[in-house]
Amino acid sequence: MKGETQNTPQAELGLARWMGRARKMCKKAAKEPSADNVHDLRTALRRCLAIESALSECDPHPDWKKMKRAAKKLLKNLGELRDSQVLLDWLGKLEVAKDGLGEALKMSIEQEQKRLKAAALKALGDFDQQKWKTWEQTLTPRAALVAPDSPVAQYIALERWEEGHRRHQFALHSQSRIGYHRLRVGLKNFRYTVENFLPSLKAEWDKDLKQLQNLLGDVHDLDVLWSRVIRVRPESDRATLATWKAAIEQETKQRLAQYRSSATGKNSIWQTWRAALPENEKLEQAAVAKLGAWASFRTPDFAPVQRIAARAVELYDVLAARGFAVGLPTERARWIVQAAALMQDVGLTEGSKGHHKESYRLIRKQPVPIGWKQTELQLAALVARYHRKALPQLKHKEFSRLPAAMQQATLFLAGILRLANCFEQAAKPVRKLHLDVTTEGLALRAYGYDGEEPLLSKLANAKHLLEIACRKPIVILPGAAGAAVRQVELKAKAHAA
Repeated sequence: MKGETQNTPQAELGLARWMGRARKMCKKAAKEPSADNVHDLRTALRRCLAIESALSECDPHPDWKKMKRAAKKLLKNLGELRDSQVLLDWLGKLEVAKDGLGEALKMSIEQEQKRLKAAALKALGDFDQQKWKTWEQTLTPRAALVAPDSPVAQYIALERWEEGHRRHQFALHSQSRIGYHRLRVGLKNFRYTVENFLPSLKAEWDKDLKQLQNLLGDVHDLDVLWSRVIRVRPESDRATLATWKAAIEQETKQRLAQYRSSATGKNSIWQTWRAALPENEKLEQAAVAKLGAWASFRTPDFAPVQRIAARAVELYDVLAARGFAVGLPTERARWIVQAAALMQDVGLTEGSKGHHKESYRLIRKQPVPIGWKQTELQLAALVARYHRKALPQLKHKEFSRLPAAMQQATLFLAGILRLANCFEQAAKPVRKLHLDVTTEGLALRAYGYDGEEPLLSKLANAKHLLEIACRKPIVILPGAAGAAVRQVELKAKAHAA
């Protein structure tokens, strides 16, 4: 039914707040299943589910599913009681409800409530609060890994905006009861997501979000009331039905008109919300951050992977500055190699042997990021797949089926990632990279690299795929002042020979 209307202090937001409140309201409702107690419990449960929906996309921990099942089951068991309580509230407000049909409806609902309250009390008694508290203790620190207002949080909010806006467009087009019901649910999910993940925007947006949610909640309530009227009054009493239908339609049209006045047009509230969410480069950053968050829950040691991703982006940039990214079949290559680097080890969740192939399969199953194409997600999966072991070959089905331009992009980006992985094995951190194009090929200076074994031999192997992609030999030199550059060049050439 309608959303919660009270203000929630920002400090009390988050999974711990709402899971704890759900336990508290469950106890209160078990003592007295009043309209307020049932409503507040259901609201807390729905907020928990909104957070679960966002975070379980990244985090595979099984307690998310367990919490979701328990919350949905209790919501369902309280649904009919909550509907009956809301209908009684409407019968007290509508002028038309003062006739005989209104009294009959009220009596029917009140009689039914005895059974519904007994069923609700049983469901509340069956609700395992100890398990709920255990899940709360497990999931709360995991939820805290997605910081409020971070790029990941912004991307989650944008996903909910996109879903809500699609439902908004469908509802306006179809003008159907189901369309407006789905829009109400989508708007509610967006509101709860903003509340939890974007507290910086909550104060600015909450009034409008509540108002539109309540308007659509009223529309839903009135629709449920009309369904009840038809059940109680036979069709033969057409005059009474016509009176009730007109009254309910008037209330419904009034609220839909209010919704449309705020939610449609060039300056609609939907566009106001969208303008504050990531777009252009910030959207690319947020999309990669979301993929990285998904990967972080599946990668045993994520800190080195983050450093490798940063090194891969740096290596891409120095190559792109020299023209080696020209002709790639996507303008998103820089973000793709970063995403592939962050996701390269997700296959370790299935075991270390052949984990690069499992990473490929897992990445391909991910939803296509907002603004990306399916082929770009496929490219990221392939780059991650070829970050180690065998080079891309035509006997590999997933590689051979690609167009020539995508094969070249795979070679280039996977070559970058292999080299970035190898630099992570340096005894001292590589501070920065510099690339020169010479008559003999490419000279890549790595500041912090000492030019000695065992890294020298490893780099000689790691650079091979990038040399194929660039069609030029690559010499990797120490960039530190006073380094024995000539000696390293000779060693590098000897290894390349």
